[in-house]
Amino acid sequence: MTVTPVPVPTDAPIPTAATTTTGAAPVTAGAVANPVGAVPTSGAQGQETQLTDEQILTQMQAIKDEEANAHPLVDHSVDLLELAQEYENGSEAFKRKIQNLSDTHDRMRRSRGDGNCFYRAFAFAWFERVMLAIKSKPELHVNAVRTIKETKDLLLAAQFELLAFEDFYQVTLETVQNLVHFTSEELLTAFQNDEVSNSIVMHFRLVASAFLKTHQDDYAPFLEFGQTMDEFCSMHVEAMGRESEEMMLIALTKATHVSIEVAYLSGNQAADEVNFLPFLPDTAPYMPPLVLLYRPGHYDILYRKSHCLDGVI
Repeated sequence: MTVTPVPVPTDAPIPTAATTTTGAAPVTAGAVANPVGAVPTSGAQGQETQLTDEQILTQMQAIKDEEANAHPLVDHSVDLLELAQEYENGSEAFKRKIQNLSDTHDRMRRSRGDGNCFYRAFAFAWFERVMLAIKSKPELHVNAVRTIKETKDLLLAAQFELLAFEDFYQVTLETVQNLVHFTSEELLTAFQNDEVSNSIVMHFRLVASAFLKTHQDDYAPFLEFGQTMDEFCSMHVEAMGRESEEMMLIALTKATHVSIEVAYLSGNQAADEVNFLPFLPDTAPYMPPLVLLYRPGHYDILYRKSHCLDGVI
């Protein structure tokens, strides 16, 4: 059975930062100051010119984007020990930790390193868990559908205009509803579709932003440089391509009632074990935590071995 990925309405805006009624200016992710390879001239033909810091950063980002685009948005799962091959001529600490991690976790699934990897990995891991449990634990699907529907009320409470988020919300809701029909390959196909996958990412970015805005008293004290919560969310949460900080993980966990364990893989020579940091919702989670693998600046999905599942689907 071939299932066409959930379509994004033809008039849907390209996923970017949403405009809220709070007055914070939207941020358009991916804006490039000048084309790749364009070199400013100083007026005299043939005279050597010097790039500004902004132009250097723009070209570096373009190179990074080009490398990221060479990989699928979400890839097939692979043996965890394949990760060690990336460090074959590199850090011994990384290789030891990957070997030790393989005692309890046997597979991983890569997500594209485009700055959206946390939200995409979170969404795929959650939806896959629900899809695989459709027959054995159908209540997970019921809870997931209800949770996505509740995010609409959260967004409205944060003063997001319905027109600004309803396309992203609808794609996310329809994808979750269709999990009863998806096979594993069809779910992967949906997440490899730019419009579907990026709409889901954008929805969860807005959900994290809405949670922070409606709980400003708890999180505003952690902001730096005198930023307001609206400014922080506009620049760092709602904008596509911006990497996630722990505050975003906390917000999304609490907003969706889905717990996460993050395995932090670092080059710290002092320890051979991978540290796991839990992110828990305020209410009792309705399923065991998703597991994400973090390497500096990037999130992937991690899978426990069957004998270590302890009730995890």
